[in-house]
Amino acid sequence: MSLKLNDLQSYNEQVKSWLNKYRVRLMSVSSLPFVSNYSNISQLGFNSDDILVVDSTVELFQKEKRSSILDNAEKRSNIKIDDSMETEDFEQDKENNTVDGGPLVTSFLTLDKLQKNAVDDVEIVGLDCEVQFFDVNPIPFADGISIQRYLRLESSKHFSPAVDKLPVWISTISSHFPSVCWLAAGRTTKNIQVSGVTRVLGYFNENSQKIVKQMNEACGAAQVNRYRAVYEGIRKIATPTRDAPGEVIVDMRWNTKVWIKLKVVIKCFLIQSSLVLLEQPDNAADCTIKIDLGWRDKRFFIDEAIFEQLFFVLNLADVLANPEKEVVFPSESAKFDDLVQDMNELVDSCSQEDNVFVSNEKSEEVTDKVWNIVRKCGDVKHATMLFKNFLQALTYGKIKSHVQEGNKSHLASLIRASKTCDFRMPILERLSTIEMMMEIGVESLRGRIINKFSSTLQFPTDELSFILKTCENDLSTVEDALNASVVSLLPIAMALATVSQIFGLLNEKDHVILPDLARRVLTKFTSGMVEKAKKGETETEYTFETTLPLLRMSKENFMDKRPRIWTCENTNTVGANVQTRIMTALELESSVEHVSRIVNASRPVREMKEENEKPTAEELDADYTVSHTVFSYLPKM
Repeated sequence: MSLKLNDLQSYNEQVKSWLNKYRVRLMSVSSLPFVSNYSNISQLGFNSDDILVVDSTVELFQKEKRSSILDNAEKRSNIKIDDSMETEDFEQDKENNTVDGGPLVTSFLTLDKLQKNAVDDVEIVGLDCEVQFFDVNPIPFADGISIQRYLRLESSKHFSPAVDKLPVWISTISSHFPSVCWLAAGRTTKNIQVSGVTRVLGYFNENSQKIVKQMNEACGAAQVNRYRAVYEGIRKIATPTRDAPGEVIVDMRWNTKVWIKLKVVIKCFLIQSSLVLLEQPDNAADCTIKIDLGWRDKRFFIDEAIFEQLFFVLNLADVLANPEKEVVFPSESAKFDDLVQDMNELVDSCSQEDNVFVSNEKSEEVTDKVWNIVRKCGDVKHATMLFKNFLQALTYGKIKSHVQEGNKSHLASLIRASKTCDFRMPILERLSTIEMMMEIGVESLRGRIINKFSSTLQFPTDELSFILKTCENDLSTVEDALNASVVSLLPIAMALATVSQIFGLLNEKDHVILPDLARRVLTKFTSGMVEKAKKGETETEYTFETTLPLLRMSKENFMDKRPRIWTCENTNTVGANVQTRIMTALELESSVEHVSRIVNASRPVREMKEENEKPTAEELDADYTVSHTVFSYLPKM
């Protein structure tokens, strides 16, 4: 049973004093910035996945935000590593300094100002991405050292076993370079003490390269370097129209043995930079593709028509189940007069003898054509009028076209009945119109999805039809048959979107593995949907993960982008015992606000380029924030 933060209140006076002076939170170690970049966090050996995070209260941190740390950031490039543990001296707030006897006047450029002054034909895009920072308020480095020393020496004497067991991470900030942002203390599963430190070395340049070299040399030689590069195929960015975004990540990992002197290897890494190394990894490198579709994120759908029609049909089913709701038609509806003309042309076409039979199952049926007209309406009344026009033509026997036997929609049955004496003109009201629309929408989508699976992914049509029918039958045991026919399309369409993303990442010659991958995705999504429905739950996560060797991947399809995270890990041992674990990490976006501010204060501003002129390698390298994490394992005495 995991320890809850409220339980800390009942332990002892030492913990209570902490809670009065600092903020103490219980969270997972995998949620921590920098530490979460480890390829395998469990290898760190901590005796608990839960940790205590210690930082300052918000009020204390606000006073320290305006310290001289940022003012002196530009001077740090020439400062040597300083291991001093002195408490930082903060300068007076300079916000209200005056210039030439008057106040310093500043004006901040905002999106509203840009849009107000923009030319009419200029659209401002790309400003809907908001960086989400990890909630942390650092304490002075000297205080962090004191807490770390106390935990290492006195924790077992003063803390109860449940608290003493938990590793502790302390968020710190310092004016010395390199800035220490995390201090850690804890024990392994073998009861060995562990101390950790994460240093921020600034942006990626020659100076940070030299510091990485010094630190790695001080830790000794390692036999294997473990590399990790994380590429983002689709970023998880929320917008007003996409509040639950998904993402596609390619997590690439590979190892290299150190056959020559460490100094040579470090020099190679530092001069060539991680970006060069990532261009030529071993073809046996493992690439883990992680896909999270989110919800209503159309970036995953290669065929956007499937996306739009799928959620429109789901909306129709929702209105049928809850009549008080309104149908949400597509935002770009066609003019009603144009739709009337389209329906008249369809009736004329279906009255021709040459269009009586459908040539094959992949061709568009007459119900598909009706669907593609009525779904463009702006309201249910217009859809009702269009249906009446078509049904009137059925009454007079103008529709000579036939439909496939597998088409179970009510409109298909009316078309068949019009060929006999059994036809009766239905009464169309609001809900009956919505139901008729939903049925032909389901039939159209089913055929379209099956066709995509077959033509693009080479998946057998009969097998997919069987999977779809099985899912529909399983859902009908907990839902009505009409709703089951709609809901069963959701996992199939999501599976199509998932496999289509993998399709774009593979070499053409390796597309032969897609049918097997599609079966795994289909099984996962359909079984997940049925299990959730049986429990009465409506939300289902559409996530999938698979690992493939790099030689199967089309490198130009994802490695043309820079990795969001790049790491190099190595372990130093003494005999059979681990002495240190080291990780150098490069990140394009730091998730810690004060770290981002410190590094950005000294990061060079990229010069304006001529049109089509690309940034230099040095300018691209400077976009990365470099951190260095060391865990030291203290042997038992």
